[in-house]
Amino acid sequence: MSWQSYVDDHLMCDIDGQHLTAAAIIGHDGSVWAQSSTFPQFRISITSNMIDWFGEFKPEEIAAIMKDFDEPGSLAPTGLHLGGIKYMVIMGEQGAVIRGKKGAGGITVKKTGAAMIFGIYDEPMTPGQCNIIVERIQFNRKIMSWQSYVDDHLMCDIDGQHLTAAAIIGHDGSVWAQSSTFPQFRISITSNMIDWFGEFKPEEIAAIMKDFDEPGSLAPTGLHLGGIKYMVIMGEQGAVIRGKKGAGGITVKKTGAAMIFGIYDEPMTPGQCNIIVERLGDYLIDQNL
Repeated sequence: MSWQSYVDDHLMCDIDGQHLTAAAIIGHDGSVWAQSSTFPQFRISITSNMIDWFGEFKPEEIAAIMKDFDEPGSLAPTGLHLGGIKYMVIMGEQGAVIRGKKGAGGITVKKTGAAMIFGIYDEPMTPGQCNIIVERIQFNRKIMSWQSYVDDHLMCDIDGQHLTAAAIIGHDGSVWAQSSTFPQFRISITSNMIDWFGEFKPEEIAAIMKDFDEPGSLAPTGLHLGGIKYMVIMGEQGAVIRGKKGAGGITVKKTGAAMIFGIYDEPMTPGQCNIIVERLGDYLIDQNL
């Protein structure tokens, strides 16, 4: 089952004639795995090192929630903020569940091993109904963690060789999992200014996504990732983008919800990289992921 199915079929399900107002599954790093259309969206536009917010929730709100799981009670003085809305923190379960109240509605956040489950409700749904929906959800253990896909499949040994770096990145640019060698994307936001740490930038991911939607758009400029330019070579329109730089290169496979990145260098061959990246991509497509 896909993460979006967990949101659509489980979190947004009907219970005694009522359902949540909004729901989401968000990684511990703030990446959005899946969300209802009503959940506060996180999108940013970056120009000349300035950041403009579109939608509502901000990274610092998610970071504050994660901090409360690690340091229970840290949200009590300020309240839980999400999408600019403040919820009064009420009794939860230390390190496992945070509950908040605002007027006749509220929020429940359940922490799992790699993600947080968010449920937002309003009357006539009751707090107890929201708690049941959010806290009872059980993930299929057959769904391997995204990091395991990177560590055990993308970074695997093939004929004695392995990729230099690999990652699984959502269509929206959120990092689902990555090898330690993959160009990192971390930002520090202060007074609406953005400072870059690491290498890859949202506009690089946006350009790659555009080439999947408009094949050939990368040809004039090349594929850029982490400030490195790859010459785009023959791929599969709308499905696979391949790039070359010197003795190395990159393969990007698009699935229903993500992009699989593989970066290689000699002595690994382009064909070996393609096999690793594309066979995982094909598997995820078969799983509707």
